[in-house]
Amino acid sequence: MLEAMRAEDGSGIHDRVGIRASLITVPRYFRFCPQCLHYDQQTYGELYWHRIHQVPGVLVCPHHAELLQERTVPMQSMNRHEYIAADRDTCPLIQPAQPFQPKVLNLLHLLAQDADVLLDNELPPRDLNWFRQQYMAHLIDHRLATATGRVYQQEFLGQFLYFYGQDFLNLLESSIQFQNDQNWLSSIVRKHRKAFHPLRHLLMLRFLGISIADFFQGDRDYQPFGAGPWLCLNAAADHYLKPIVTHLEISLCCDTKKPVGTFSCSCGFIYCRTGPDLSEEDARRMGKIKAVGAVWQQKLRHLVEVEQLGLRATARQLQVDPRTINRYIERLGLTPKWRSLDAPEVVGAIVLPPTAVTPVDDYRTQHRQAWSTLQAQNPQASKTALRQLAPATYTWLYRHDREWLHQHSPLAQKPVYANNRVDWQARDEQILAQVQEAMQELLAAEKPIRITVSRVAKAIVQLALIEQHLDQMPQTKAYLESVIEGIEDYQIRRVQWAAETLDRRGERVESWKVVRLAGLRPDYSEKVEQEIGRLMTNQTNLIIRVSVSSDY
Repeated sequence: MLEAMRAEDGSGIHDRVGIRASLITVPRYFRFCPQCLHYDQQTYGELYWHRIHQVPGVLVCPHHAELLQERTVPMQSMNRHEYIAADRDTCPLIQPAQPFQPKVLNLLHLLAQDADVLLDNELPPRDLNWFRQQYMAHLIDHRLATATGRVYQQEFLGQFLYFYGQDFLNLLESSIQFQNDQNWLSSIVRKHRKAFHPLRHLLMLRFLGISIADFFQGDRDYQPFGAGPWLCLNAAADHYLKPIVTHLEISLCCDTKKPVGTFSCSCGFIYCRTGPDLSEEDARRMGKIKAVGAVWQQKLRHLVEVEQLGLRATARQLQVDPRTINRYIERLGLTPKWRSLDAPEVVGAIVLPPTAVTPVDDYRTQHRQAWSTLQAQNPQASKTALRQLAPATYTWLYRHDREWLHQHSPLAQKPVYANNRVDWQARDEQILAQVQEAMQELLAAEKPIRITVSRVAKAIVQLALIEQHLDQMPQTKAYLESVIEGIEDYQIRRVQWAAETLDRRGERVESWKVVRLAGLRPDYSEKVEQEIGRLMTNQTNLIIRVSVSSDY
């Protein structure tokens, strides 16, 4: 900065000191803390302007939590060479009223302390998108974004507003609007195409519960499965349970919204599982096999054809489910030893005669007869209960005669569950109160906003609840039906607002001005046109009354 000041043109000074073009304005007058004045006088024998007190957004002293005062010394004087010292004349002590609630004052104090940390510490330089990457990692931790980086904007904005409050954000010139998807808060978690004011970064850090030191300490990326390399879970490979997997793709589960990792090893084995990993045991967990690879297939062929292991022994060797073994045996065209040994066994109270060379058709007939007899003996039993009584018969029929088994088994009965977990009456009263409060805020907006069910639901961050369960909340439903606006009603309210706005500006209320300010299309209805005519008549009557009164 000093080098830029010595240059002839002085370019870049504002950028270097952080004073960039922004909607957050620079203080007009120098500010001071009464307690700091007393300390400076006692310690140094004179007063001086404190740098931290002049930072935009710092309204209280970070050291004494006292509201800053400002008097008549302008920050930008007309005479650029004039020096105005801090003394008792320029810093008169006046006991001001306390305009803030304790919660707001506490937030302002914390924000001032954060700004003081920024000024007194040399932090490493970062590019713009580094900030977005860090914010995204923390938003995922707070479940305000998906593992793939999609932010739940409505919930994010709602929680941010609840944390600070709209009045506090207005005080710091950092308000946000739900209906504007280009507001600064939504933009700060997208790809950064511009710099954001440091004050707004401090608001983000405080909301996420991160200290400045921790935030700048190192690069953070969301790693639901930890840092690589990851374990290979191919039990047929020599490197089983060794960290050699270097390729990981992270996606999002549509049902649970949790991260799903797909791990691909150089041996051809590809598996996936749902995260995040919370322990070392989770790293050894395999959810689904997507590809087994040539090494695994070769090992399966050796176990089946050379060692001639049984089904479950083969499954244990390869650390997979027996159904997986059967599936790949069919794909590879293998002939396992155990399939020639599937003979009938004891079925309930019925014992089938064992024979060494019984044809398959005889097995089918005997197992069908045994299954039918078992159902006759247990007419009320379900398919699962019958399976437990005769596991061998069920297994044979399931493998070799599945279609007949499904046709000659009891039908599955779906249980009827009574959802008593939600007290809908209490929920109805709670949502109704929130909806009524949101209605007041929407109607008090500076510019009219159309009142619809979805608009009100988004304002209270309960869109899914109201869309799916409004019929279970009769009070809320009745209230919403009484206040929602059709297009015509909304246009009439915009026309009334436009007329009031023109009147406040001191402009004459004319029909073309009302139509333009209200943003009406040419094809507005006759009812809207009548309302515009009524407003014109009222305006004319008012002018006549004022004129007569003036003449009188």
